[in-house]
Amino acid sequence: MGTLALNDSLFEYQWASDVEFDGIRLEVLAENGETLFDISVPELGPTMVNTFAREVEADLIVAALAIAQQRK
Repeated sequence: MGTLALNDSLFEYQWASDVEFDGIRLEVLAENGETLFDISVPELGPTMVNTFAREVEADLIVAALAIAQQRK
């Protein structure tokens, strides 16, 4: 688990371990521990962001994408 700092807020993130696909998934957590959004980075194909129909600050998504791409 890691921490992502954005402006005055801290968000925890974790790498999903129960994922059954070829690639990695980064889950960014809300303060209550629920998944705020996740980023799927498959071995082949485009990187996808799932916000679960929530509005998420674009800067937070960009910061999480940078973390996910480093792990690829």
